Amino acid sequence: MLLRPSRLSTWPPLAGVATLTTAMGAVYLLAVRTQWGQYLDQQAYLTLLGTGASADLPHMVGLGSITDYRLWTVAAALIIGLGFVAGRRWSLLPLLLLPIAGILLAQFLRDEVLLRPDFVGDAWLSNTFPSGHAAAAAGCVAAIVRAAPRRVAPVLAVLGVGWLTLVGQDLMVWGWHRPSDLIGSILLATALMHLVPPTRRHTYELGGRTVSGVRAGVWTAAAAATGPVVWSVGTGHVAVLPVGLIAAAAVASLVADGGATERRRIGRVAVGSDHQRIEPSRHTRAEQYHHRRAATGLN
Repeated sequence: MLLRPSRLSTWPPLAGVATLTTAMGAVYLLAVRTQWGQYLDQQAYLTLLGTGASADLPHMVGLGSITDYRLWTVAAALIIGLGFVAGRRWSLLPLLLLPIAGILLAQFLRDEVLLRPDFVGDAWLSNTFPSGHAAAAAGCVAAIVRAAPRRVAPVLAVLGVGWLTLVGQDLMVWGWHRPSDLIGSILLATALMHLVPPTRRHTYELGGRTVSGVRAGVWTAAAAATGPVVWSVGTGHVAVLPVGLIAAAAVASLVADGGATERRRIGRVAVGSDHQRIEPSRHTRAEQYHHRRAATGLN
């Protein structure tokens, strides 16, 4: 017999939003509103500022800039294509709009709401938390992962986290943002994407067994964190490591909030692209046979 989920379970609708938004607020309070937080944030930023660091790949191909049409063209194509494969229709609209909403919200919070006291004399007269550029990149990655069928979402999450790590490094090298600005934007963008329900068409499967969404999320976060660790150690750019690790956890949360959380042995299941056909087990067929004989008086 094969295994199938007895029910699909997701987190409460706003749990992901609340968790990631709270995490963003904590980053702001610790890294921006405290003297020691500002000092550590600034020192990490200075290790990359103007270094001409490698991996200016996002800038070269145009997928790291908020104003480059290539970023939005590629993201929209992937969201629509993967969304149709996953059976999405009307939910594609918020997936396309939320990355833009994330940019506008990040800019509003940065310019109108959040303040940055100058504890370390860094000569930056205005607040830079959170980053609009990082919100654009993270919003596109989160929307792609959310749009995709669950069977490929973990792979896309790992690749997306690698990309966000490079974008984050690029923004620090060019002197646009500190690590906390990037982390705040990543948390904000992924929080917004939790407003879109996960796809229901596929559950996570491993070795023929249905895997819980939480377990798939943990595995995805661990796999996604490997790239930033290897990159930061290999290049010596340790300042980008916390950005990559937070991105791994945040993007993996989109994988974790769906999937089977309960398994039970039942009849075999034939899984198609759009439906599940449950075949009765041998014991069930035997019972049905005897009931039919009893009903027709053949016993």
